[in-house]
Amino acid sequence: MTTHGRDWNEVNLSEDPAVELLQKLGYTYVASEVLEVERESLKETVLTGRLVKALRRLNRWLSEESARKVARSVSNVSAASLLEASEAVYTPLTYGKSVEQDGEPGRDVWFFDFENPENNEWVVTRQYTVKGVKKHCRPDVVVLVNGIPLGVIECKSPTLGEGWRQEAIEQLVRYQELDDRYRELGIPRLFETAQVLVVACGQAAAYGTVTTPHRFFAEWKTPWPLTAAQLGAAVGREPTAQDVTLAGLFARGNLLDLVRNFVVFERDAATGRTIRKLCRYQQFLAVNKAMERAATAKVPSNRGGVVWHTQGSGKSLTMLWLALKLRRDPLHEKPTLVLVTDRKDLDEQISRTFRACGFPNPLQAGSVKELRHLLSGPTGDTILTTVQKFQELAGTGETKDAKKKRRVAREEYPVLNEAQNIFVLTDEAHRTQYGGLAGNMRRALPNAAFFGFTGTPIDKNDRSTLSTFGPYIDTYTIEQAVADGATVPIFYEGRLAELRIVGNTLDALFERIFADRSKEEREAIKKKYGSEQTLAAAPKRIEAIALDIIDHYCYRAHRLMRSAA
Repeated sequence: MTTHGRDWNEVNLSEDPAVELLQKLGYTYVASEVLEVERESLKETVLTGRLVKALRRLNRWLSEESARKVARSVSNVSAASLLEASEAVYTPLTYGKSVEQDGEPGRDVWFFDFENPENNEWVVTRQYTVKGVKKHCRPDVVVLVNGIPLGVIECKSPTLGEGWRQEAIEQLVRYQELDDRYRELGIPRLFETAQVLVVACGQAAAYGTVTTPHRFFAEWKTPWPLTAAQLGAAVGREPTAQDVTLAGLFARGNLLDLVRNFVVFERDAATGRTIRKLCRYQQFLAVNKAMERAATAKVPSNRGGVVWHTQGSGKSLTMLWLALKLRRDPLHEKPTLVLVTDRKDLDEQISRTFRACGFPNPLQAGSVKELRHLLSGPTGDTILTTVQKFQELAGTGETKDAKKKRRVAREEYPVLNEAQNIFVLTDEAHRTQYGGLAGNMRRALPNAAFFGFTGTPIDKNDRSTLSTFGPYIDTYTIEQAVADGATVPIFYEGRLAELRIVGNTLDALFERIFADRSKEEREAIKKKYGSEQTLAAAPKRIEAIALDIIDHYCYRAHRLMRSAA
């Protein structure tokens, strides 16, 4: 069939390159007409026959009947909303589903081979027709793994200009029926299993996940683990932003990694709302680079490092996803994870984040004694604490001299656990990791790997974040965050308030008032009362600054109103 006009541009400039790239990444293209024959009805979105076949291949003990029952558990979900259905499907897809067969105890059934991506069936198709309540919908490109739709790509023509993105996202909103305007006009069942949603126009792309609002669609700016040169060689030209996004998200290992380790359903205790979140590219990179270092370093002291991600880039979630991957990695054999902050409010924040995202049983140390008890036990726990709890236990009836002697003798802080599968993740690492408490922590856990997370690393003679934790693992600067739209830019104009009182400078006024004093006395008065803080807090100075701020904004507002008129 020949396409014309805008449709031709959309297909030729965005959809064709997308499908071609996915094929080069290891996907097999199957026409939607072929897949329609395999489906019992166009209402069905999962390719049941392919899923059953994959289930039996990955779980050799599973019978045909049991495999079909497992397949139905993710293809026919009963839920009050799309988000509830999405979470209900996500849990078995990533954690497995327990199945009892032939009267034997339940065993876990896996939908994917996460460790060996090539041991799954990878299919890409176009115009995947799904029947909704009132109409049929045909997403441009759909990615299916073992018969399960995991990715939906909506393509638009770059000739639409900047409006392409809004139009494409709105189409995904309609498909998901996220707005009352689109009730019964979409195909939400397709999105019960979908994990990654992409909008593209050939030259640009953005991604989100199920129920992501317009404003949170973002760019994926790296094809990692491919380099830009490798991606260019694969596509035979200079890679576009669409190429980078699709390679970064849909490379077979990356997609399974994203699905398994970088999705959370975060519950807001105040509102009761649940938000489905998918990681940003800098979080994905930082976690995987940290995992690589932890696995390849030859000695424990070299397994850590610094994650320098600017404020507001989601460090708490990055720590959560790193903790999740460390816990799942069989190389580390049930590790102990210790998450350290330097303030009680940060400790509470990370604790809330972990619990809200369903992280398994994080233990919040309530006291110095409790922390020691938790760390001394067998490995396998996730422990949250402040660095201040790495202090010596107070002795009963200690004198002041005894307390001082105990504080000085920091080298006597006890070793609590010598296991090598202990990982310490420190938030705001630039602030507290150079003194006695940090030294106590490292003596207590001599073979642990230490990861420092900071938005402002320090490199001084006596305090160096890099010397303390090791080389950078990943960096994400404020300039990158502003370019990504994750942080708003800061504009400033240097303005100095002149210190003048009734037309005279402060120095002239001082000399007049204290003219009868000797030179030595005047210097003593200046030294005692003329401090920088005193001058800065002078009422007249504060008044001048306040008036200057008011004048500044009134002037700018007046100019804006005149230009608008």
